[in-house]
Amino acid sequence: MATFKVVVLPHQKKEDGTYNVKIRVTQARKSKYIKTSQFVSAQDISRKKEKGVEKIKIKNQAIIDLMDELVLSYRRKLTSAGIQAESWDVDKIVEYLTGSSDGFYLNIIQYGKDYADSLEKQGRTGTAKSYRVAMNALERFAGPDLDVNQITVSFLKSYERFLREEPTLCGTRSGGVVATGKPKAGRAVSSYISFLKTVFNNAKLEYNDEEAGVVRIPLSPFSKYKIPEVIVSVEHRVLSVEQIQRIIDLPYVYQNKNKGYSLFNIAKDVFLISFALMGMNTADLYEACEYSGYVLTYQRRKTRTRRKDKALIKVFVEPEIRPLIEKYRGNGTVFCFSDHYVTSDMLNAMVNIGLKRIGREIGVPDLNFYYARHSMASICANKLGIDIARVDEMLNHSDPKLSLARVYIEKDFRPLWEANRRLLDLFDWSFYAKEKPEE
Repeated sequence: MATFKVVVLPHQKKEDGTYNVKIRVTQARKSKYIKTSQFVSAQDISRKKEKGVEKIKIKNQAIIDLMDELVLSYRRKLTSAGIQAESWDVDKIVEYLTGSSDGFYLNIIQYGKDYADSLEKQGRTGTAKSYRVAMNALERFAGPDLDVNQITVSFLKSYERFLREEPTLCGTRSGGVVATGKPKAGRAVSSYISFLKTVFNNAKLEYNDEEAGVVRIPLSPFSKYKIPEVIVSVEHRVLSVEQIQRIIDLPYVYQNKNKGYSLFNIAKDVFLISFALMGMNTADLYEACEYSGYVLTYQRRKTRTRRKDKALIKVFVEPEIRPLIEKYRGNGTVFCFSDHYVTSDMLNAMVNIGLKRIGREIGVPDLNFYYARHSMASICANKLGIDIARVDEMLNHSDPKLSLARVYIEKDFRPLWEANRRLLDLFDWSFYAKEKPEE
């Protein structure tokens, strides 16, 4: 019967310094190699010479586990061919192992990327981006070509180990990524594998037809593999009334006109706009295009494709905030942010850079944009005693039990405006009454 061995050939070093991992199949003293989708770098291997011949040994346990699982799948497939396989030559064996009985092959990574594209066409751009990030991580682990039937419990365990060991990656202005040196958070590991589960199960639904006896993807690894649980931090990103007031009172940082707006000033203003507009997100500030009679109307981008009411909300802009609205008025949109930033993600990133300096000023070193939304909700509930259900409405959350009613019953937003008015009354907004916009 044929034998299998995982090998790395020293003379097949690529220009980038990596080696392709191969499976050597031997039958009747003749060998042939099967190329895999896995590559190893110098840190994954060790070298030594035996009788003057250089040998490379894989030392990365995640890769070893992955290749062991692949070899096991080859052995199982060859066994299923029956006793006739014992008379096959090595070429016939490799041809049989690298094909499939009905010619079916599905690159799950490309399928996942296509799935992300379909989400984007539905308007779910944020979710689509998350799936692409997850597929990119899977590609870094398994290479660009990964057959769906290679997704096994052992594969998932190896992938999980890889994710935990791989440092967090950070995007660069040039569009590339660099390693930060920090390990991935548990939420990232769990999310990446959860996205893979969704893609895998969607592929099974599309390509299998059990009633007709067509089972192209027979495995169900996620029924046996437990996705890592996320430990939710009890730490809340909430500022006190006093800290919000300090942000309001912070003087602007003026700079040379040729250098453009100060990130400090933009971060301060956008943070307070969000806080005063019931926790409006940067994505919605970026896209908002309806403002009339001091009422700003928008559909929350994160959930508008998943809610029957399109996540529509109307926010009354109180007099204290109107100077900021006018300061950043856009042409065709409520705000001018799209004139200065290519995407809402870029706006969010720039605001967070400015908030780091503001955070140092008020003694909150990890200050970021989420604090505006969380602080608004917490102060309304804890300081003003506003009902949690009302606060949820202000945040533009949706109660699934009322989703159908929201379609048929005209929404009265005035109770939300009254609650927001009570919130703004806690603060002295005179800074914006006397401060002139930047020149």
